[in-house]
Amino acid sequence: MADTTMRSIADLPITVEPAIVVGAGVAGLAVAHALMNAGVQTAILEKESRLAEPWHRRHQQLHLNTHRDLSSLPGLAYPPGTPAFPHRTVVIRHMNDFREENRLPVQFGVAVEEIAFKGDHWALRTSAGPRLARNVVIATGRDRQPFIPEWKGMKDFTGRIVHSADFGDAQAYAGQKVLVVGAGNSGFDALNHLAGIGTAAIWLSARNGPALLPKRIAKIAVHRLSPLMARLPLRVADAVMAATQRLVFGDLTKFGMPPALSGGASRLTSDYT
Repeated sequence: MADTTMRSIADLPITVEPAIVVGAGVAGLAVAHALMNAGVQTAILEKESRLAEPWHRRHQQLHLNTHRDLSSLPGLAYPPGTPAFPHRTVVIRHMNDFREENRLPVQFGVAVEEIAFKGDHWALRTSAGPRLARNVVIATGRDRQPFIPEWKGMKDFTGRIVHSADFGDAQAYAGQKVLVVGAGNSGFDALNHLAGIGTAAIWLSARNGPALLPKRIAKIAVHRLSPLMARLPLRVADAVMAATQRLVFGDLTKFGMPPALSGGASRLTSDYT
């Protein structure tokens, strides 16, 4: 049924567009900007009704966990006086400013439901009708849909199970016992806020030991060194990160943390491939 639908779409007398970018997040905006600067007419399809919808939905305490100078969109720096790790509202404003300044043609409320290759072009079935394009860039992001696995005993659990995307106000957890599952960025972001509001107890469940780096050492934002770290061999980068973690946080196994299976740089490489 799907193949028949896509075949009928491809046979329709629709103009084949040079390029379509699916998703108007940071990646989608940046790639559309690059394509248009190269003279490629580009359409941007965004299923939400506004930019940065995931940022709008996240908790009020959320800040960008990468340095502003390494996280700005092409040709548009964050305004002077912006904190090193901007608040979510500043990130949202930055994305909207970038779209307006570059007049990027984002079409809101258009969901792409199916894509098929038809020899020399792509056929797209969207919520607003069929589209054809020579090139399609998928920029929907790796965190598009929050996911909670089915744990044994979940149906009998009488407490709340909350995904980090729906963390909400940290004060809502005051006086409660909280288990944080996962020692990634989101897990430690939640722990950071929970630690300051007087919960009854906090636990962290981690399959593997974390690779932790502080945001700053003295007044130096550690993340600004990431371009240099990226040039190092993986083994060297792993060793530098491990030594920094040990120096700043000490031996985490004393707190029940399992040892890390691999170095921080190696884990970043595997997580994003």
